Amino acid sequence: MNDFGKIQPYRVWFDYLKTCLKDKKLKKRIDREYYQSWNLNEIENSTFNKWFKTHSHLFESKGNIKVINKISNSQSITLEIPLNFKIKEIQKEIPKILKGKVNKPTSRFILTHERKHIKTPALDSFLITWKLKQKFNTYSNEEIWDLTDEEIEKKQQRVSRLVKEGKLRRRKLQGIGWGKNNSKLNTKSTTTINNKSIIISRNINKASKILLNVCKGKFPGEYSDN
Repeated sequence: MNDFGKIQPYRVWFDYLKTCLKDKKLKKRIDREYYQSWNLNEIENSTFNKWFKTHSHLFESKGNIKVINKISNSQSITLEIPLNFKIKEIQKEIPKILKGKVNKPTSRFILTHERKHIKTPALDSFLITWKLKQKFNTYSNEEIWDLTDEEIEKKQQRVSRLVKEGKLRRRKLQGIGWGKNNSKLNTKSTTTINNKSIIISRNINKASKILLNVCKGKFPGEYSDN
């Protein structure tokens, strides 16, 4: 699994789990049986890249689609297709035959959303905000907004190499510092200040829900604040 986009959701999952491990209350809620093969002690003091090198197999599917003459993979389904079938007939029948038989995890560690629907920049920003609020719990939401914006900018600078390589689009993380049409919010506006407070509050709430989901072995799980 070398594709950057495919790995990112697992990287963010790792960050949330690591946060849980470092929090006294959340640490007690982690399902250690579920995460037994993740080596939790290693995660707490490791980077994702280092950990993933020895644990990428937890998220990889086994086998490829191919024509075979005998069963060679116990985690596959062998289909017999008459040679006179037309492609359209095959495309029509196969989904019916395989319904309920595929898309079952070969590993216990699967994402609760399809990868393309997991907005890793947004999830990342939620976690950054949550951490800052834990660290500076007497700060106002507007102050947390500014700290979050600064932290995201630092993070973007750290990943500039990936941006240059075309692996990551340079942008602010969702919900922080930018309004519609990529224009900066007017910091002098009372409405803007209220909006900042609301957004920070909602992002903290979302992060809290995701952290609890992660403790149970779900990522990202349901985290709507509506």
